[in-house]
Parts: sequence; structure tokens; C-alpha cells
Amino acid sequence: MPKGIYLNRRTNGPWTTFESYLLKDENRHAGWIKWIDHQSFKLHKNPFSTWPLSPFTYLVPENVSIPEEGLIRANVEKICKIPSFSGTGTLGIYSNQFCIVDGYELFKIDELPKPFLTKDEFLHRLTHNLVGEINENFSKELAINILSCPKSIYGIGGIGAQSFSSVGGKKDLKGLNTLIKHLLPMDFLGQNKAYRYKPILTELDCQKANSDVTRKASNEISFNYLFNLSPQVKRFAMPTQIPILVPDIKYQKNEWELDRDILDYQMSALLFTPIIDETAQKKLTNVVEKTGKTILRKANLETTVDASGILRLAKAWCRLEFKNNLAEDDFGKIKKDFEQIFSEFFDLSEDMQRTGRTWHIPLTPIADKRNLTIYANKIYKEIKNFTRNNRYERLTKIQIRENIKRKEISDYDLERGLKELVDSGYLLQFKNYSEFSLTF
Repeated sequence: MPKGIYLNRRTNGPWTTFESYLLKDENRHAGWIKWIDHQSFKLHKNPFSTWPLSPFTYLVPENVSIPEEGLIRANVEKICKIPSFSGTGTLGIYSNQFCIVDGYELFKIDELPKPFLTKDEFLHRLTHNLVGEINENFSKELAINILSCPKSIYGIGGIGAQSFSSVGGKKDLKGLNTLIKHLLPMDFLGQNKAYRYKPILTELDCQKANSDVTRKASNEISFNYLFNLSPQVKRFAMPTQIPILVPDIKYQKNEWELDRDILDYQMSALLFTPIIDETAQKKLTNVVEKTGKTILRKANLETTVDASGILRLAKAWCRLEFKNNLAEDDFGKIKKDFEQIFSEFFDLSEDMQRTGRTWHIPLTPIADKRNLTIYANKIYKEIKNFTRNNRYERLTKIQIRENIKRKEISDYDLERGLKELVDSGYLLQFKNYSEFSLTF
């Protein structure tokens, strides 16, 4: 099992790009404020960790005003060093170093150096330990869940997710859980005031997560429902903002510890606390609602688009882009991501409702019918999407072939898959297997 990294146990690194910058000698009096009492504080080089830490204790005179929190550079008037001695020796060491502060300068988060990875490289590295057909939507869903969103008037921060395996089984969801745990520092998987990721596999997990949210045990809690829980658990259930749709992939073990470049990118993103003004909120809600209604109409489902959920998603999306607010051209990008992610989710939800499960082979259990193979499952999914998006009642085999890549499914496997779907009652065939239509 890979060895995890504890942020609070680091003494020699690994340091993120911004930590390395703040550890430079010219920045020795810069960092995040951690108050000791009303007139003294320490400076941390990472707001999510006790290490690295400035060696000084900063003393604030009565006539000097310092912010309650945030990233600052302290203006130091005087440094006092108090030596300590061991035994009877005459040589001592400076174990206590105090600085008298006469002011400060604010540091802006976006002025800190950016991580080595680009956004696209980060999304790619998130799925480095997976083998199979990995799509960009899956990487974004994964990133948004672990990048979370800051606390606001809607309560503590965090993103709620529910994971689905559309062409796999329960073990694929467990593999996803293992993958996410290996993407995060160990501190974020337990009690942590700054940020916590909480996988939900059982009713007890749900109760504990609900309790953590209610008592505000952390400033940000991102949770992930890996399995559907019993109806009795609804009173503990928390709202989800994004699905994580697991493609046809397999998790492979990694011999190494946490990817340090991923740690660098995530830490840097979590520093951002995006603010979406009222005008942007209205426009964003309008964009998502219109897109959502189109998707829901295609999916024959009824649901509401939660305004606070939209804002949480948008703020997590801003973190992925290293932004503190939305620009005019961001709305189109968010609409595209929203449409791609949720159209697939609602398509899958119709089948989930019939089984009550978050993994699917077969898509829908039919009495006295054999389970669908992965090829048949994929073909069925593509036929549903194409039929719904183009409003066709009947598809020819040629149309089906044109919309499914040969490198994914050969002509032979397509023939077998179509016959399997007809035999299992998912498709109706016409004109000697040359045309097909959905049975429901």
C-alpha cells in the first residue's frame, strides 16, 4: 500500500511551490496568522498545516492592529532572542525568538507562485493509477469533489458527490474510493478543522458525516456516497452536487507515496476562496437551469436545480481554474461541463431507479434473462444517448456502427451485442436485424 503524507508531520518536506516560496529568507516574516492570544501570533507557511512554521513568536503592541486571519507579511520593529542553556555548559542556543510588530502588508493568494502542473496535466495525473478508457468528464468530476468549495452564507464548505459504476461492479466503486484516498494527504481523511474528505459506504458513515456537518467539525467537508443506502437513512442524507460516473476502468496499485505534484496543485487550489457576486449568481443559475431542463426533458426525470448546489459547483470549478471570481467567458465553459456531466448522469439514473444500485451489469435485471456483457452494456448506452439526442424512434445498424468507434467495439462484437440486447428484451429488431428500437 502506498505510504501517505501527513502534512502536520513534515519537517523536511515535501513542500508545495508556495511553501517553498514562503520559506525563502526574504519571506521569513510572511505567512498565515495563527493567534496564540490577543497580543501574540505565529506565522504558518500553509493554512492547512502546522508545518512549516516561522520560528518567531510575534508580539503586537496595543496601538497596532493586525487582521484576525489571512496571509500577511509582518513588519518587524525589533527581534529579541532569548538563549537557553543545558547542564553546566556556557554555550547556549536561541530557543525562543520574539518579534515586535509595528504593522503588516496583505499578501494576495494569486500573487503566490503557481504549481508546476497545468490544469490539464493535473486532471491527467489524477487518474494515473487507472487502466482503461478514461474520459475528461470523469477527471473533472473527481477534481471538483476533492477540491471542495469554501464556507459561505450557505454553511460550511465542501462538495457532495455520489459515485456510479455504469459498466462495472461494486469492486470498481471500492477501487475509486482507494484511488481518492491515495490522492489526498492523510490529514484530510480524518478529523481536521481545515478540510476533510469523507467516503460514505454505510449508514453509520452517513450518520457520522451528518454529525460532522451539523456541529461544523471542519470548515470544509466533501463527502461521496459510494453505495445507495436504505430509505431509512434519508433523515441523515446530505445533498449531493455532482455525480462521479466511473468509466470502464480498473484500479492498479501504486508502490509510491502520494504524488507530490498533485499535492502541490490541490494545496494551491484550496487557498482560493472564490466569491460569486449577485449578478453572476443570477446568470449562472439561469444558464444551469435552462441546461438542466433540457437534460431532464430528455431523461424523463423530475428534479429541481438547487441554487446553493450550483454555487458550490461553480466555486469548486473556480478553484480548479485558480480563480477568485467568474469571468464573462466562464459561463459558456461551465454550461458545457454541466451539460456533459449531467446528461450522462440522468441517462444512467433511469436505470438506477429500477435497481436501487450504484453499479450495473446488467443495466436492469429481467427475470429469467442472463446478465449483459460489457460490450452489450456499452452498445445499449450509446443507442439510448443517440436516440434521445436525435429523437429517433428507430435506428439502422449502419447508424449504430457510425456512432460507435471500431477500436472500442469491433464489427463482430457489435453483431453479438445487438443480438444479446434483442434476446434480453432491451431492443426490438426489424427487417432481419437491420433496424432496432428501444423497448422502453
